[in-house]
Amino acid sequence: MERLNRAMALVEQQLEGEVDVRRASQIALMSEHHFRRMFSALAGMSLSEYLRRRRMTIAAASVVSGAEALQDVAVRIGYGSADAFS
Repeated sequence: MERLNRAMALVEQQLEGEVDVRRASQIALMSEHHFRRMFSALAGMSLSEYLRRRRMTIAAASVVSGAEALQDVAVRIGYGSADAFS
C-alpha cells in the first residue's frame, strides 16, 4: 500500500499537467494496466474519471475564489478555451 500511496502522490502533484501514469505504475511496481485496474478496484472509479473530477474540483475552487479569469483556469486544467471548459 505504501507504494500505491507514493504513486498517488505523484498523480496528485501532476494534476494540472500531463499525468505520467507509466511513472506512477513503476513506482507502484506494477504494469500500467494493473495499476489502472487496482486503482479502479480501490477507488470505485477509473483513473481517468478520478483525474477529471479532481481537476474540476480544483477548477471550481479557483473560479469561486475569483483569483483567476475563467479562461486562465480552463487552460491551466487542460481545456483549450473557456467554451470547452463550460
